[in-house]
Amino acid sequence: MNTWQRIALGIVALPLLMTLAGLPATAHAQQILLDKPVRAGELVCFPDLNDPLVYYYVNDKPHLATDANGKPQFSFLRYVENVRSGADQPEAREGEGGGIVHAVVALSVSKEQIAAAQRELARVKPGAKLMGPIVYKSGKFGLVSSFKDTNGSMTKQVVGLGNAPLLDGDKAAVSMQLTKLGAKILWESFQTPTPDISFSFEMDMTGYRSPHRAVIEANFDQIYDHKAFGAAVATKFLAAEIKGAFDDLKREGAIKLTQVGEDANLESMITTAYTKISEIMFTPLGGTETPEVSTAAGAGGQSSLLDRATAMLAANRASAQAENTNIRAENKALREEKRKAEAKSVRERMAALASTSGGSASESAEADSTDDWGPSLAPGARPYDNVTEDEGAPQERAEVAVPEFAAIAVFEMKSVHQKGIFKIDLNKYTTDNLTLRFDENIGDLRTLKEGDNFRQVNLDDPLYKQRELTVFVDGMNAKDFGDYINFATVQLRKKHQTGEESQDEVRIDRKNFNSEGNAFKLLYGWKSDNDRRKWMDYEYRTTWSFFGGKELEQTWRSANAGAINLVPPFQKKSVDLQADPDAVAQAQVRTIGVKIYYKLAGVEQVKQVTLNAAKGQLSDRIDFILPSNALEYDYEITWQLKGNRTVSSGRKRGSESILFVDEVQAG
Repeated sequence: MNTWQRIALGIVALPLLMTLAGLPATAHAQQILLDKPVRAGELVCFPDLNDPLVYYYVNDKPHLATDANGKPQFSFLRYVENVRSGADQPEAREGEGGGIVHAVVALSVSKEQIAAAQRELARVKPGAKLMGPIVYKSGKFGLVSSFKDTNGSMTKQVVGLGNAPLLDGDKAAVSMQLTKLGAKILWESFQTPTPDISFSFEMDMTGYRSPHRAVIEANFDQIYDHKAFGAAVATKFLAAEIKGAFDDLKREGAIKLTQVGEDANLESMITTAYTKISEIMFTPLGGTETPEVSTAAGAGGQSSLLDRATAMLAANRASAQAENTNIRAENKALREEKRKAEAKSVRERMAALASTSGGSASESAEADSTDDWGPSLAPGARPYDNVTEDEGAPQERAEVAVPEFAAIAVFEMKSVHQKGIFKIDLNKYTTDNLTLRFDENIGDLRTLKEGDNFRQVNLDDPLYKQRELTVFVDGMNAKDFGDYINFATVQLRKKHQTGEESQDEVRIDRKNFNSEGNAFKLLYGWKSDNDRRKWMDYEYRTTWSFFGGKELEQTWRSANAGAINLVPPFQKKSVDLQADPDAVAQAQVRTIGVKIYYKLAGVEQVKQVTLNAAKGQLSDRIDFILPSNALEYDYEITWQLKGNRTVSSGRKRGSESILFVDEVQAG
């Protein structure tokens, strides 16, 4: 599957509506046109909104990361633990065991690929130049394997999810735990040049879309009544499930897209409509948390997210395979018709040759009744037949691609439901999100089988036994540390059976977060812990240090898992600011100042932006963080009017993701 085929609009964040004039230029934001991509060599490039000769390339080249010595950061551990059979049981011929696969993945483009893309771009767009890679907004990637039977006995988790690296050269880690049977099969699969395990990426990038003469209208009362949402069986939905429901609602008329004139980008506008409605109804879980195995496994008899993703993958594969069966049958019929036509043509030529050369009628009849004309007259080997193929004749159809992966993008329905009719005009430059999908096999790792990347261990010797715990921060990347926190420390406390206590600690900051691939280690050993199950138990405590010297120390928690998932005690929050040009002009507003108040570790913080109405800047976004269980924030709007008059809204409480700032308070 090439990059063009992998580009698909995702149902992600609600776009801000912006006019082209006076768009604010920020140091951290790239302003690119999403609907003007250009293929340059192996790379796909997007132009800058403000300079059509400036391009940014998509970093869609995933691979296994390597350490400082150039060694792939990958491990496959098969383990076995000896077990004894009971007195009333047959003898145990095999111990219990399984496997753990851990991989650190990087996104990077080589200098040669960039140079080739620059040359091709200059040829296609004279004067154009590449400025660098596109910075992704967010992304998910999965460690995916397709071997899973209907009972789920081969793998405990088909998709191992992780937060994808966002910058060129960044790394991210993901793990997958296997049952004994799954570990056996995958171990043998690594004996082949293309193992049955791959990386699947879904990356989100932000940019702008060109104006369209269209209006979106959505009836939320009908939308929430749809069978996918109205039953309230689940609060978490897959992106594909949401799109399927929206397709139904569009056919039923609950979602309408009205065009003025003709526009070739109808599908793009439909996806934009879905994006806006989705942002109002759902919150993506990819930014601040990743569903844990307990969450993904389902509860109360419901299907798990992973099972639903697997079912959708199976349905999509079955549909594609059925379509390919029909295509192959049609192509076979076309080939047979073509063969018969060629045979008829050859027989006619043979008859013509026989008549002109004085051949007998019996010879002509014999030639007319056989398909064996010899190599010189066989179909496809007639040098004198220079007739070109009829372009209007039916052509063979190419088979559709059968999906191989089922990465999960998860959304949670908001508790507050919108009501009534929602309308928005697309006849302006709009910010939007584009989801890029690309996949890559893990590659041929047979040369590593003799090293320590592949290990098989027996866990039965307690004296030398130690336990290494993997610590990873959920829903964060290296940039988050620079924006929100200084560091996080994790303390380990293990009480042994003899009364001794082992302690360990790891400090996570922006620097080592990136270098370690979000995979940190804590360790404790065996000290006469004859109770093997209790030896697995330990306690840990996390302390978060925020900018400004504030700290949040969490309580000690008991655990026994082999990995510690650190969930930040806060969530990212974005508030979109929008103002109607007519309302602003009527009120004679010059500037609009907006302050957002929120608390971080008990201390109030303030973020502020100013909209310059005189320059047409009537929308913006404020990003901040809230406690994980909080939805509300305080805000204050100040309007500077003609004549240097100032009007303030006073401090108010809000929870919406869109704040309309064009209603000037009286006074």
